[in-house]
Amino acid sequence: MKIAQQTVTIFLSEEGQRVLKLAGVETAHPGVAHLYVQAEDELGIWVRTAREDGEHLLLIRWPFVLTVDLHVGGAKKIGLQP
Repeated sequence: MKIAQQTVTIFLSEEGQRVLKLAGVETAHPGVAHLYVQAEDELGIWVRTAREDGEHLLLIRWPFVLTVDLHVGGAKKIGLQP
């Protein structure tokens, strides 16, 4: 499954939590980050994060990611509705 170009919820290992904290990424809950995935590759996921000097891309390595939650949403209605 491709998760690039979407905002996802990432559940992190304890080490992943420490790494994101060191990188200055704020999380709503410990071990849970809501981030926009710019790209993904064999190393992990590249996410956008805002800092004082602007936006940055940050690599989160796969071993740090416990799971990824992606909101699928419902079907969108297109066109004229009766």
